[in-house]
Amino acid sequence: MKSADAEQRAKKITTVIFDVDGVLTDGGIYLGNDGEEMKRFNVLDGTGIKYLIRAGLKVGIISGRQSGAVNARAKELGIVDVYQGYSDKIKAYEDLKRLYDIADEQIAYMGDDLPDIPVIRRAGLVAAVANAHPKVKALAHYVTSAAGGEGAAREFAEWLLFALGRWDAIMARYQPHGGAGRA
Repeated sequence: MKSADAEQRAKKITTVIFDVDGVLTDGGIYLGNDGEEMKRFNVLDGTGIKYLIRAGLKVGIISGRQSGAVNARAKELGIVDVYQGYSDKIKAYEDLKRLYDIADEQIAYMGDDLPDIPVIRRAGLVAAVANAHPKVKALAHYVTSAAGGEGAAREFAEWLLFALGRWDAIMARYQPHGGAGRA
């Protein structure tokens, strides 16, 4: 589901910020016997994030929790801007804005729960996962059909790249070279 102005808002986006728990994961937290926290990430979401980066967008993470698993996944995907342990997510959001000298309307944010609302109220384009809190979905310009941790980030990434006119450049990598292919 998307709002009437979602595509117009998308055309201004240069930066995409993701929440982690409930967006890039299913929201579950696995704790080992030694207290080590583990998270399950979806490979489809990772591919979508790589597409965004390949298309020239900046990608960041803002999470209320602190987890080594998030650092490892961010590094694997090439995400440089990782803000963890921010119960007040607006502080991290403002830091990213200053760092890259960008305006609210240039930022897309994908969240799922009430702690995301202060950032949601500021970002130029807001996406929510299918199983987001109803108040978050009501504020979103784009609501995925996929649940958090189940390909929702990939779905949003592809839609955004298409709206930005950058999807064909991503797809070109997967097309045969030289026209019609080989016999």
